[in-house]
Amino acid sequence: MITKILVAIDGSEHANKALDYALDLAEKYSATVTILNVFQEPVMGYLGEPFAYPVPLAEYTEELRDSHDKMLSKALERAEKAKPHLKISAILKQGRPSDRIVETAKEGGFDLIVMGHRGLGKVKEFFLGSVSDRVADEASCPVLIVR
Repeated sequence: MITKILVAIDGSEHANKALDYALDLAEKYSATVTILNVFQEPVMGYLGEPFAYPVPLAEYTEELRDSHDKMLSKALERAEKAKPHLKISAILKQGRPSDRIVETAKEGGFDLIVMGHRGLGKVKEFFLGSVSDRVADEASCPVLIVR
């Protein structure tokens, strides 16, 4: 039985489709939905030689957090407007997206993770593998990847 659904979003079109799919599932099963967005601080520099960056890292991190918080708020507002009778919440976390998604699902006792097939980080994905692939490999609950 599906009672708690975690939806990972990143602002991409695939994430929007995943949110819509999760909302429809939640409606069908009378489940709650939690929308999760994870932002990752950029790594500045490499061993012993940091890059010069025009904005202090703390200020940049705060701007990044604000940007992701706005994205999450828009998704929550859209979801509540689409399915006002469902219980929907939102969480913003910092760290490596795949790790935080898997941790959140496990700690929250979620029955299902729903996420988009591809996100916004296509260059990074080419070198490091996709977030959805890592979540599917590491999650302790089922993962539904929406195209």
